[in-house]
Amino acid sequence: MIQVLMSTYNGKDYLREQIDSILAQNCKEQMGVSLKLFIRDDGSKDGTQKILDEYAEKYPDKISWYQGENIGVIKSFFELIEKSDEKVEYYAFSDQDDYWHKEKLSAGIKQIKNMTNYDVKEPLLYCCSPLLVDENLKEIDNKMTRKEKRAGFENAVVENIVTGCTIVMNKKLRDMAKAYPPKFTVMHDWWFYLLASCYGKVYYDKNQYISYRQHGTNTVGYNTSKVKEFKDRVKRFRGNRQNITKQLSEFIRIYKLYNKKEPDNTLFLNDEVKRKIRLAYELVKYSKKVKYIPKRASILKETGIYRQRKIDNIIFQIILLSGSY
Repeated sequence: MIQVLMSTYNGKDYLREQIDSILAQNCKEQMGVSLKLFIRDDGSKDGTQKILDEYAEKYPDKISWYQGENIGVIKSFFELIEKSDEKVEYYAFSDQDDYWHKEKLSAGIKQIKNMTNYDVKEPLLYCCSPLLVDENLKEIDNKMTRKEKRAGFENAVVENIVTGCTIVMNKKLRDMAKAYPPKFTVMHDWWFYLLASCYGKVYYDKNQYISYRQHGTNTVGYNTSKVKEFKDRVKRFRGNRQNITKQLSEFIRIYKLYNKKEPDNTLFLNDEVKRKIRLAYELVKYSKKVKYIPKRASILKETGIYRQRKIDNIIFQIILLSGSY
């Protein structure tokens, strides 16, 4: 069984199309895995609830939903994790306005099965490249060169390559996120990227199994030109100054909670995980102060921290040395 977790907010324009595409998934035929859709509404005021009632009544064995208060997209998804079904093998996130190709879930489940080590229960995350489309699902002429992504913790500490609505995860990753949800994270999908890349495995699929709709009310979208992307990167940097440090501080705090709860668990105590946590710790410890510039330069040189694009690497090196990350 796979449980799809969807958060809705004033989503009536595209919601039916998205739910229909989820119901049309071929994961049962291809992988022998049936699906259920669990939805939390984040206080919609546009009649979204009527659509949810309609589908829950039509598909009572597959769709359920509940009304929540308006708490925002990050908290909404973590509440869905908290209330999700314990007796499920796989979980996936869904936005309210995209369109899933029929192979989306089966592709994710297949890769997670390929990554599974039955001797060690570790968190596993699959994500894929989104196909950018307009509000009518017409492919957008994307002028950006999007190379195949290289997933890793040394990337996750400074950059998120995981688009939440493409995620498929195993139960171990869900359980870890549920046990200690963060008090702060930049976005929920970045938190899952950190967890999986630190303690388990991440598979980034360059194939595109989701039409990622770009429209005026997107919570998060993609850029399609270099000029627009550069302007948005500068804007995000100014608005999110110190958020990387804040997120990593929270990640270290929760690592300590994992160890306290399961002190003999090799998942949290092996040398590779300790090395990664030490990297996060040093990025936090030696941030901001001018006197730590040589130490930050040493961290940059010795740890292999990277962003996906060369120009972003250069920009981040300047940001890291300045202590403004």
